[in-house]
Amino acid sequence: MASNLPSPLTSFIGRQREIAEVKRLLATTRLLTLTGAGGSGKTRLAYELGAEALQEYPDGVWAVEFAPLSDADLVPQMTASALGVPEHPGWSLTESLVQHLRARSVLLLFDNCEHLIPACAALAEALLRGCATLRILTTSRERLGVTGELSFLVPSLSLPDPASLPPPERLTQYEAVRLFVERAAFNQPGFTSP
Repeated sequence: MASNLPSPLTSFIGRQREIAEVKRLLATTRLLTLTGAGGSGKTRLAYELGAEALQEYPDGVWAVEFAPLSDADLVPQMTASALGVPEHPGWSLTESLVQHLRARSVLLLFDNCEHLIPACAALAEALLRGCATLRILTTSRERLGVTGELSFLVPSLSLPDPASLPPPERLTQYEAVRLFVERAAFNQPGFTSP
């Protein structure tokens, strides 16, 4: 399947309830925004969902990473570059993108939109209006504010209640603890969990 999703360097921990709910929501809307605080796992969740959805989108799942972008005017250019869409003489890049995507079944992942919300919203709205089979999954600290958009607040990974901690051997039933243990073992050979 066509995709530019990065290959993960570490395993994906937990989030089974969130994956199920986001898949359910994405089946009911064409624009879904994963919101939450910085570092809450929005990007990793979006990429995991994209990888799991590859079979559902015959024309691919394409990620557009906006974090390094500071100029909002370059949002269409960054998107066209990610999709390999050339600029057509006499057309704007947005028009070129609409023409390219119009008859395709594609999932676009717009990642890290929070500092470019007006530009990301304008592009998402133009693409959705012109492309009936397109779906867009975005990550941002806040909604884009486009008509028809649904949002899902990405919660923190599960943690034990500090007031009633389980025995050490049961701590890894919590997602945040499993993530910590895995990353610690990865970075510190010889690290063992309780």
